Amino acid sequence: MMTFLMSLMIGSFVGTIIWIVQSSIKPVTQKIFSQTWHYYTGLIPVFFLLGGSEILSRMISFLGSIVAVTDTSSRTSMIAEQYIPAQPTLSSLINQQFDNLLRLPYLSEMVLFVIVLWAAGAIIFLVSNVKNYYKFKFLIFAESRVCDTLQCPVQVIVSAHATTPMLIGLWKPMIVLPDTQLEDKELALILSHELVHLQRCDLFVKLLVLVANAVHWFNPVTYLINKQMNMQCELACDEKVVKGMDAESRRLYGEMILSMLEYGVNQRNIVFTSSFSNSKRYIKRRLSNLMKGQETKRSILLMSFVALFVLIGAGGLAAYVAKTTLPVDFLSEKARRVVAPLTTVSSGYNKINVKDIDGTMVAYDKNGNRLPATPKGSDAPEKLTDKELVDRIKKHLEKQLPVPEGYLEALPQNERDALNEAYSIQLHSSN
Repeated sequence: MMTFLMSLMIGSFVGTIIWIVQSSIKPVTQKIFSQTWHYYTGLIPVFFLLGGSEILSRMISFLGSIVAVTDTSSRTSMIAEQYIPAQPTLSSLINQQFDNLLRLPYLSEMVLFVIVLWAAGAIIFLVSNVKNYYKFKFLIFAESRVCDTLQCPVQVIVSAHATTPMLIGLWKPMIVLPDTQLEDKELALILSHELVHLQRCDLFVKLLVLVANAVHWFNPVTYLINKQMNMQCELACDEKVVKGMDAESRRLYGEMILSMLEYGVNQRNIVFTSSFSNSKRYIKRRLSNLMKGQETKRSILLMSFVALFVLIGAGGLAAYVAKTTLPVDFLSEKARRVVAPLTTVSSGYNKINVKDIDGTMVAYDKNGNRLPATPKGSDAPEKLTDKELVDRIKKHLEKQLPVPEGYLEALPQNERDALNEAYSIQLHSSN
């Protein structure tokens, strides 16, 4: 449970950092990149909020292990072992703090309480949004009629309670029009706008953002991301609709947005819907974007892809650093372990000795891979008398265990002959 909780915190942290970076450079990117680019790159924080941090950190760790193996294979193996005292690092200090945390009484109960609280918040958030959607949908269909005069890929209805044109429904989408008089050209522009939403599967994108908001309901940034994505969705849709239009058609489209604002200014943001109009504070921005009409150059397109990969890479690196700094893997261990105070550099690898609570020593390389255990007694024990050597060899023989070579090398020949005679065996050293 602690591992899940830490992964949730890391995802929330990385998603927040990426959103802050995007927001800080937005005044510059708005002058260079398209609204569609801003719309889809706005999903990068959502990706990290929904598990992308774990995916990319594992990929980076895997690639790092491949590079490490390739690098060490080209080195000359070291014959002697060099013991280097461990230096305190940020990671070790954080590990120490988590060790202190893990010794707190009733820790498992506290973690369980936090997870139950998180799950309750996520469920309440989702239920509240779904309830509002069905309540809104019931209101829309209460006084509505099907518009049979229009030829459209999806059903079009006119509702007396609709304050703005919208696309509604995930599995059976339909376009809802307000019960107001519209000219043919205005109607064509409205349908084009809503069909772009349908073509781009914007309602599913909104659902994805909603799920991220529900999972991280405790993070205030996710609410800002949700609101920003809804607005960016409309800007990207406007950009697609007016692409290739002349100035007069763009002006007409802008006037239509203003006319819809009169009806839809009080429209709440409802999940599983796309609203044509927005609040007044965004209308100026929408109208400004409409009149630009700049063609995207190849150099700008290339820069947009580079910026996209830089944002994803930066997020993945942040997730990897956060995961390697926090002792998530140690928290999932059933047996608590104490790291030995010495770090051994052997054969080009950083070897870390870890001691279990039962006293067993386990060795790991710098990538966290468990190293094969060294056979005990491969070298002669230090400061053992002949009697102690004989006693230890007898214990091995009684348990039918192989006698370490170091014992036989240190044992005098006369003692070895006595053991051979007593146990009817042939003990001899390889030397």
